Amino acid sequence: MLAARDDLADKIGKIAATRGFTLFSMLNDLIDLAVKADSLGISLKEAVDSYALAKEVRDASFTLVLESLLYETAEIAYDSDKEKTLKTWFEAGVWIAQRYIARGVKDPLAAYERELKVFGWNIPGITMQRSGEGVSFRILSPRFSEAYTILLNRYLEGILSGLGYEVTFNEVGRGNIRLEAVKREQNGNSR
Repeated sequence: MLAARDDLADKIGKIAATRGFTLFSMLNDLIDLAVKADSLGISLKEAVDSYALAKEVRDASFTLVLESLLYETAEIAYDSDKEKTLKTWFEAGVWIAQRYIARGVKDPLAAYERELKVFGWNIPGITMQRSGEGVSFRILSPRFSEAYTILLNRYLEGILSGLGYEVTFNEVGRGNIRLEAVKREQNGNSR
C-alpha cells in the first residue's frame, strides 16, 4: 500500500488511463525508474530535468559532435582566420544570451551555468560565482587546446555581453579560463 496526495493520485490515474496502463503498472514503472535513477546516483527529478534540458537544447538547434572533431576544427578555423573565428564564437554567445532573454528566462546566468554543467561533461572544472552585480567563471580542462580555450572564452564573453555584463578581468591559458564581469548600467557604464 502506498500513500499519496489525492491530487497526485488523481493525476497519475488519469495519465495511466490515457496511456492504456493500469494504475498498478504505472506506479510500478515509476518506482522502477526511481530505483534505476538512484543506482545511477541521480534523483528522478535530476533525470527529468536533464531530459528537459536536452530537449530544449535540441530544439534550439544544438547538436552533439565528437570532442576531438570540435577541438580540431576549432583549431583549423582559428589558424585559418583568427579574427573571423573569434567574431563568430562571440556572436554565438550573444545569440545564446538573447535566446534566454527572448524566452523570458528569469535568471539567464543560472540557466547557462546549468546547461554548461550538463553538456560540458568534458570539462571537469566549472565554477560560476556571483557577488552583487558581478559574476566570475573559472573553467579548467586539461583536454582543451589553446585555440579552443581562447574560442570558448570568447563565447563566454559573448554571453556576458548579451546579458548586459562588461568583462573586468580575463585570464586565458591552455585549458584554463578565469573571467570576471560586472553588470553594465543602462547607460553603458559598469556598476
